[in-house]
Amino acid sequence: MSRPGCLRPLLSDNSGEMVAVTGGWEALGQSGLTQGPIIDWIPLPKRSTLMHLPDRPGLARRRSTGQVGPVPGAHSLAVAAVLPVGYLRLQLPVHQRRQDRPSPTLPLYGYTAVADRDGEIVVAARLSDDFAPWTGPRPGRAVVAAEVTRLQRRMPRSRVVAQLSICALEHNCLTAQNTFLGGGEGALPTSAACNADCLGCISLQTDSGAPASQPRMGRAPSAEDLVAVGAQHLERAERAGLPGMVSFGQGCEGEPLLRERQLMRVASELSGSFPSATIHVNTNGSRPEALRRLMRAGVNSCRISVFSFDQRLFEAYYRPRGYSIDDVLGSCRVAAETGAQLTINLLTFPGVSDSPGEAARTVRRLLELEVGQLQLRSLNVDPLWLLDRVPELPPGIGIGRLVDLIRSSVPRLALGNFTRPLAPAGAR
Repeated sequence: MSRPGCLRPLLSDNSGEMVAVTGGWEALGQSGLTQGPIIDWIPLPKRSTLMHLPDRPGLARRRSTGQVGPVPGAHSLAVAAVLPVGYLRLQLPVHQRRQDRPSPTLPLYGYTAVADRDGEIVVAARLSDDFAPWTGPRPGRAVVAAEVTRLQRRMPRSRVVAQLSICALEHNCLTAQNTFLGGGEGALPTSAACNADCLGCISLQTDSGAPASQPRMGRAPSAEDLVAVGAQHLERAERAGLPGMVSFGQGCEGEPLLRERQLMRVASELSGSFPSATIHVNTNGSRPEALRRLMRAGVNSCRISVFSFDQRLFEAYYRPRGYSIDDVLGSCRVAAETGAQLTINLLTFPGVSDSPGEAARTVRRLLELEVGQLQLRSLNVDPLWLLDRVPELPPGIGIGRLVDLIRSSVPRLALGNFTRPLAPAGAR
């Protein structure tokens, strides 16, 4: 957006005190393991969080020599921004591991490069969606807590309500809150099991040492429980004149397609009682025929998450059990064949998603598949930990250029972050 050289590094000491570094140092961003200037930036968005990276020295470039290296002094640790919903990360913070001892794996956040510009903090990011139900004003905590208490009293034995109470109040999950508030996309967590072991899974980390940010539900709820909780949400939305929407497949659970039989009943009962509602599933797309049966039962919208359309990268990230990228593509085709709303949730990572081969492959698949919306999400994971576990790729073209390439190559495709409810005319 401006001269890259005008950006100064923002670094921290061990206590978290952050300073803008003077003395001829230039701020950098990172894509994969490649460092470069921050050339596409915006002011730090409201509701962002700044954090230092423990045991991760930051790197910067000396303007006089062009040499990249650690900045000496007490304030030497890398600083990152965690962006609010609706923003897309373009570059990672430039950092390295300590050489004298192992560095712990960082928690699951979308670490984004930051810098100082004349006293203003800027980030390597873009606005990617401003859908008001997600980005607009939200009810205060007291209102949410009161609604949680109301439903707990009404359904004291509900496993769904018990799980969503934790998600709404402790993890500030907006879809969980919506289920209690009776508007927007209401969460219906369904599955305690999964057929993948994703590197960036936010509900279960098996080998990274990083804490799961939304611990997975311990036992799957019954179909009756799901119907009862979903119906009360859709009833309130209907009375308020709001679009009714419920979704299976939340961050606090496994894979909903593994509970096909139960969800067929749930989808059938909810769609029969609320014919204009959006019955949505967030899925890894591993079982296309199960998805087909769910859509016949009443599911009319799906979001399929993809890290890569290449089997080698796909397998490295998802560590799938019993399925491949061909099954995921099959699920996309099932959605198109049945007339359901199809969204691809592209988990972006600088240096991987935007490598030339990946960018071309993504565009090719988006042209081939009848996708209504592409959701661009920053993958929340320790960058160096992930890069150790995926195949090495050539330098990327930049996440910003990837977005521009998709926009120009697939102009009919809507880009965003959030799933929209179906318009009444498109609902079943």
